[in-house]
Amino acid sequence: MKNYLIIFLSSLLFGFTAALADSGTRSVDTEANLSANPGEVMQAFLDEDDLKAWWKVSRTFVEPKVGGVWSISWDDWGEDKTQHAWIGVIEELTPTSMVIGHLVMIEPDMPLLAPMQIQIIVSAADGGTALALSHRGYGYGDHWDKMYELVVNGWDHVLGDMEAWFQENY
Repeated sequence: MKNYLIIFLSSLLFGFTAALADSGTRSVDTEANLSANPGEVMQAFLDEDDLKAWWKVSRTFVEPKVGGVWSISWDDWGEDKTQHAWIGVIEELTPTSMVIGHLVMIEPDMPLLAPMQIQIIVSAADGGTALALSHRGYGYGDHWDKMYELVVNGWDHVLGDMEAWFQENY
């Protein structure tokens, strides 16, 4: 993880030499209705124990404030049990929304995928929470296309895992 942080910080200081999204970027947009309240849903994206429980991340470093680092990693993800990390900066944080910008996705055997952005919006709805999530910044090319295809269906699966965790624990 230390090397990933060095790469991330170097990229912010000196510019990216890896894959960058072009002006015609794609996004993944999804919505979910969750049985928890909006505060609990937002906290689930910020709290280390919550992230480990519902998203199955191995490690996190999150500073829940504007300008804070938002970093998650999986040490043994997928069939190949590979390491993945997402590192960004919290650009906006209110009780009902969060924007993680300057997001770098570090994936095995791929150039760095960046810069990206995740926007999360929560609102009270039917005794629970309506969540809208947008993951923006996907460029074009083999590595971008592969990751885009994985994430298009991935967010729905991940948010389903989040709902199952809320139902079991709240």
